[in-house]
Amino acid sequence: QQLRASFPEHTYLGKTGPVCYGVDIGELRLLALDSAVAGASAGSLDQEQLDWLAAELTQQPKRPTVIALHHPPFNTLIGHMDKIGLLNGAEHLEAIVRQHGNVERVISGHLHRNIQIRFGGTIASTAPSVAHQVCLDLAENAASAWTLEPPGYAVHALDSVGQIVTHTATVGQFDGPFAFHEPSGKLID
Repeated sequence: QQLRASFPEHTYLGKTGPVCYGVDIGELRLLALDSAVAGASAGSLDQEQLDWLAAELTQQPKRPTVIALHHPPFNTLIGHMDKIGLLNGAEHLEAIVRQHGNVERVISGHLHRNIQIRFGGTIASTAPSVAHQVCLDLAENAASAWTLEPPGYAVHALDSVGQIVTHTATVGQFDGPFAFHEPSGKLID
C-alpha cells in the first residue's frame, strides 16, 4: 500500500491486491510482479500473477521485455538470504520466461549484491544497494551479516537492436577520471 500511497498518479498500480503492472518505456516493456508477503521476509508469486505475466508476454511477443520483482527467483548461494528468498513460484516463472524469447532480463533486489545467473534462457540479476550490502559469504551456514561496502545500482539500457546492456555503478567520491595514454605518452582517443 505504501507504493500506491506514494505514487497516487500512477493508476496502473491498481487500488488493491498484488502490485503487478506493465508499462512501456520507449521500445522496452517493463512487467513488474509483487513477490512481497505481508509480515514475512521471504517472497512468493501466486498463480494469478503468473497467469497475468504469461498473458502479458503473449500480447507483445516481439517487444523487448524486462521482468522485475523484489525477491530473486534463483538461489544465490548466500544461505541466510536463500532462506528468505522467493519460496514459491520460481520454477513456474522460469518456465514462462523460457517460452518467451523477448524477455531480455529478469531483475530483482532483496540481496543488496550484484549477482547474475542464466534463468529461463535469459539473464536474471540482482543489483547492489544504495544502502548497505549483504556480506558475500558462500558458506552454507554463514551468519546473517551486512557490510558498508560502497553503495551501488544497476543501469539497464536498450541498445539499437533491442538488447539490454547493464552497467553496475558505485556511489562515492573517487579520484578521476583519468585519460588513457599509450606507453609513449600519446593520448588514446
